[in-house]
Amino acid sequence: MTDNTPGDPKARPGIKAVAALAGVGIASVSRVLSGQSGSSPQLTQRVLDAARTLGYTPNALAQGLRRKATRSIGFVGSDITNPLIASIVGGAESVLSVAGFSVLLTNSAGVASVDAERIELLLQRQVDGLIVLPALEDDPATLTALRNAQAPIALIDRVLPADIPAHYVLSDHFQGVGDATRHLLASGHRRIGLVAGRDVRPTRERIRAMESSFDTFGVKRDLIVHCGTLSPEHGKAALEEMLAAKRPPSAIMLGGNQLLEGALQVVHQRGLQLGIDLSLVSCDDVPLCRYHQPAIATVMRDASLLGARAAQILLAHIEAPGERETVTLPTWFEPRPSCGSVSTKTSRNRTAGSAIVR
Repeated sequence: MTDNTPGDPKARPGIKAVAALAGVGIASVSRVLSGQSGSSPQLTQRVLDAARTLGYTPNALAQGLRRKATRSIGFVGSDITNPLIASIVGGAESVLSVAGFSVLLTNSAGVASVDAERIELLLQRQVDGLIVLPALEDDPATLTALRNAQAPIALIDRVLPADIPAHYVLSDHFQGVGDATRHLLASGHRRIGLVAGRDVRPTRERIRAMESSFDTFGVKRDLIVHCGTLSPEHGKAALEEMLAAKRPPSAIMLGGNQLLEGALQVVHQRGLQLGIDLSLVSCDDVPLCRYHQPAIATVMRDASLLGARAAQILLAHIEAPGERETVTLPTWFEPRPSCGSVSTKTSRNRTAGSAIVR
């Protein structure tokens, strides 16, 4: 079988032509061009010279199928329109492309059942590994699909049951959110709101960090949490409800950049001045955080590095399967003018305990 297209006079030369010009067998050409060992330097050079002379390039997909490897990594993202996800994909691709791997990108739009469908689709394509950022950590169909995977898996910012044979690349949300909370407390804020996502690891870690910061700072917890989907709609609805309360928080943290657009709608509709009437912190830096007036304080992380580390782990375990790995990458707080001290307009006696609203 050749790589030529029948009947096409301009078809590229096949492996038989390379073998004939090099004066070796087809098996020898295949072994050299696929990178296998066992050929002498002289034979290898003859084959490479012949391939270069004829302009021959091997069919990478056909080679991959023959050796049951496609040199491709599947990526399942919850929302590929999110700049955070785009950065993660870019980081993974920067590592994989150098190693000769491609990325097959799929999107679940935050729907757990679609996560499972995308995982199964990619496995049918015989990807050599999976990078997955699922919408939920407990969806039965998603867990079943991952249990059935015969390829290495890297989970980003999710923790699944111990029987899932996955590697983990996590963000240290506790550190960055804790620093941001302590900054707010040091600025005089005592009632703080958190608009959070679903019950997944980042949400749990952010709540834990905020509660721990109240304790560390030596003041009574006065934290109100609204959980929901990470969307502009949730950001808008949660902020409206918080600010309409008899005792609204003087500072609010958004647990995801997707919430920012909706939250800022409320801020502008109410004519609030960030840093004066209300302090606001967002998680994950996007251009809107930097260019909004005033600029919005942000809990930062290197999203590109998340993808790069996931890709490095997969490549290592494709080459030599081993024990599962967990990597935790840092987050940090960048203060900006949207965070101010409690003013006379917002300071009140606040003594209520923590409340979580879902």
